[in-house]
Amino acid sequence: MNKMSTVEIGNLLGAEVLNTGYVKGVNVDTRLVKEDDLFVCLVGERVDGHDFAQEAIDNGAKALLVSRRLDLDIPQILVSDTLEALFSFARIYRKSLDMEVIAITGSNGKTSTKDMLLSVCSNVAPTVATFENQNTAIGSCLTLFKCDSKTRYGIFEMGLDAPKEIDAMVNLVYPTSAILTSLDQAHMDNFEDDYEVLGKEKFSIFNNIKDKSKCFYQGDVAIYRKLASDEKSFGFNEDNDYVITDVEVQSDKTSFKLNQRDYAINLLGQHQASNAAGVISLLRSLGFNDDIINKGLEDIKLTAMRTEIYKYKGATILFDAYKSSPKSLLAILDLFGQYTSTQKRYAVLADMYMLGKGTEAHHQEALKKALEQDIEVIYLLGDEFEKAMHHFNDKRLKHFKDKEALDKELQALFKEGNFILFKGSRYYALETLMKED
Repeated sequence: MNKMSTVEIGNLLGAEVLNTGYVKGVNVDTRLVKEDDLFVCLVGERVDGHDFAQEAIDNGAKALLVSRRLDLDIPQILVSDTLEALFSFARIYRKSLDMEVIAITGSNGKTSTKDMLLSVCSNVAPTVATFENQNTAIGSCLTLFKCDSKTRYGIFEMGLDAPKEIDAMVNLVYPTSAILTSLDQAHMDNFEDDYEVLGKEKFSIFNNIKDKSKCFYQGDVAIYRKLASDEKSFGFNEDNDYVITDVEVQSDKTSFKLNQRDYAINLLGQHQASNAAGVISLLRSLGFNDDIINKGLEDIKLTAMRTEIYKYKGATILFDAYKSSPKSLLAILDLFGQYTSTQKRYAVLADMYMLGKGTEAHHQEALKKALEQDIEVIYLLGDEFEKAMHHFNDKRLKHFKDKEALDKELQALFKEGNFILFKGSRYYALETLMKED
């Protein structure tokens, strides 16, 4: 963030200022506060940020954005609503930044797409991207405040759990280019159980971007095709503007062609080739050449819990459990089956949440695909998988009522050197099954 005084911020917000100070960042979480931050005291249903102001000061905050005066010896900017003030400040601050603002949304692949863009763009010029999973309106504000006059590329991941959330973030960050990844059944209860409604919400990411030649969407999604005008498409179907062919998944990379040009990424899976196609298409529209693109795609560092392959005790783990949806689960099962390994294979699958209509059918489809593979045992967590397993007469399916019971079963498998897939919704926190001794 460009250095600003509390008086300057107060004037922008039309707020009362108690004492003068200077800040170089903004934060809402005391655990993430850095030296010289402005700490925003957000008020939620259960937590009041004002109660944590002293902790923020102890961690380096030099000023507070508050909705009531605090008896603390530190500059304070007094507003009626700290959340609305944060949004207003972000909108104003965005106008001071001269950078390419890239927005990303979609049902699956948002974070991988963000990580790919960050890997390439940061090799060229100062780049800021959404931190971990801060893909909400508040997170978009925090990402904006990490940018300064030197920032050339700002990459904003935008999640969608409820109607109008994309609109809210677009109106905060004013994107100049965007990528729309896949469409999948998630949070459907909030979108009338209607794919068309969900698709329109996601496609709204392009609404305020004037130059549609910098707007790219996954063109294999029929709903997106119906909504598109001058936006550009990428995908596996031959009628896309950017066509993916010759995908080859190896032990350490995925190679493919995009409009007959050769590319490779150090991520695994056909779904990652699709994500990379959106990235490449956009970067080429921004003037990046293939040498720069390929260099960045060779060393992508993924945000945690997304298609990670690592060793744990004696086992090899394929871990993808930040969330789970029908398409992402089928994609990871494809990768699990394609990955070369001589180890015995096991899978741990936990329920997919908030699918709306067709929930039972989606869980059955996932089990059918898993049972087609050479997997020794498929361990299941959740009520939906318990219901789905009764449609199959297969002894490889084993359901557990809780993680504690599953944990005991897995400990021996970890020591025996097996290949184990973990996939499930964030609710289950499957990473806790692999804990330090």
